[in-house]
Amino acid sequence: MVSHLIDEVLALDAGGLTRSLTFDEQKRIRAIILSHRHFDHVKDLLPLGIAIRNSGVTVDIYAIQDTADFIKSKLLDGSLFPDFLSSPSVENPVFRVHVVEFKKEFQVLGYTAMAVPVPHAVPAAGFQISSDDTKLFYTGDTGRGVADIWPYVSPDVLLSEVTFGNEMEETADHVGHLTPALLKEVLEKFKSQHNYTPRVIIAHMNPPWEDKIRQELKELTKETGIEFQVADADTVIDL
Repeated sequence: MVSHLIDEVLALDAGGLTRSLTFDEQKRIRAIILSHRHFDHVKDLLPLGIAIRNSGVTVDIYAIQDTADFIKSKLLDGSLFPDFLSSPSVENPVFRVHVVEFKKEFQVLGYTAMAVPVPHAVPAAGFQISSDDTKLFYTGDTGRGVADIWPYVSPDVLLSEVTFGNEMEETADHVGHLTPALLKEVLEKFKSQHNYTPRVIIAHMNPPWEDKIRQELKELTKETGIEFQVADADTVIDL
């Protein structure tokens, strides 16, 4: 289940927020950026809504149109839990959804963010998040075609998925995910575009493949000289 938290207030995806954070930490969240509508990226919107419902805070959700339509009509419509888009009041709901457009910057909590299209089984976005001195690009779930968006982003830090081991490359290509070998390919294209390699943090490892992925990443480090930091559960990363 996928979630990453920036400066305690901005969440990237909402698959594991309530599992990983205390109630007090959940109440500090002020905005959530969703990469796409798959269950492991959105499921904790509901328990988070319960946790913060009486806090008096509205959390802003930013997503592309497909994701926004799904969560408003299927997840936050009141059929499973309270309608968090109008509860506890229309004026002060738990969540407010904002639709973002590809390749257009928007402001969120003092950060500058931009969505770019990435290849996956459903419409999906990667996001570049910029502060005064650091740019991070979060791939969300993506396949090798993510290299097509390198002209539009220039991160210092790349937070990338690697879902399968190398022997599953055909499957990864079919469903829009990466393997270590495919990651090498997209990093080579990044360096060709920008003449540098960003710091790389790896997430979203499929549990049955995690040991294999870790080993293949170590082999890739020996081959390329690139150090890959693996984001385990509850990992805190200083950018």
